[in-house]
Amino acid sequence: MSAYVQRLRGLVAKIPQEIIGSPSPSPTKIRVPTQAFSEFLINRELGDWAEDVVRRGVNDCGLGLKAIRYGRTENLVAGEPGFADFFLGYHKELQEIGKRPDLLIYKSDFPDETSFVGKSAKDLIPLAKKAIAGFEVRSSQQSLSVERTPSDLSFTPKIEDIFNVMRWIEHHEVRHFYVQVVFGAVYAIPFERILEVLTVGPKAGGFRVERVARNQFKTTVYLPLDKGVCISTEFREPDIKAFRRQLSSGRMLFGVNFSGGKVGVDALQLAGLLEL
Repeated sequence: MSAYVQRLRGLVAKIPQEIIGSPSPSPTKIRVPTQAFSEFLINRELGDWAEDVVRRGVNDCGLGLKAIRYGRTENLVAGEPGFADFFLGYHKELQEIGKRPDLLIYKSDFPDETSFVGKSAKDLIPLAKKAIAGFEVRSSQQSLSVERTPSDLSFTPKIEDIFNVMRWIEHHEVRHFYVQVVFGAVYAIPFERILEVLTVGPKAGGFRVERVARNQFKTTVYLPLDKGVCISTEFREPDIKAFRRQLSSGRMLFGVNFSGGKVGVDALQLAGLLEL
């Protein structure tokens, strides 16, 4: 076991019980959603766009790095044929090897992305273990402004994800980071730093813990962005185009496609974050 994994395990053990809750937060019986909503489509499209601009930003920052998509890419939604199998397969994977980060970061001489095509998460373990970092990319419909500063916006790790991320790290021993994309900037924080802040509790750590409807009432930590570092020097907003999607039941969903845009990644900040 690596020193990194040992440190993380020690930190998780120190998180106050009122934050961490049950040692086994995942439900014993998985309930497959039966209906999708337009808001889900919008959030997924925004998340895909955020992941893509971070990937391109890392690749173009001049540090000789290659960011490769690693998270699941299926485009199914609840109510479509095949969704139940996909959903149950995803949760089985969570239990076996944990939650994959969206991006894996390698030195640029690593083999092409095609090395990942058509392989299961278990088959990819040897390749994934060679990464220098994993990025969990999150998106937000909020934006920075004079009225809303980094201290007003948040990284939002869910408590159940802490266990799932830990499981992935234990299998792969790769350093993990949360990357939050808001309109105007991109912030990043080491997973280890998140755990360190959680160990001291909400008051001393300067965060809050809530269970809100938009997160399916899952226990969510709201950690101000200024606990991390800004890794963007440029932020160009995406082009936006509405679309609709008809389910097999005939029900219509409406979404927004995000394309283009750009994030300029600060090479010095990213190098410091990754300890290059």
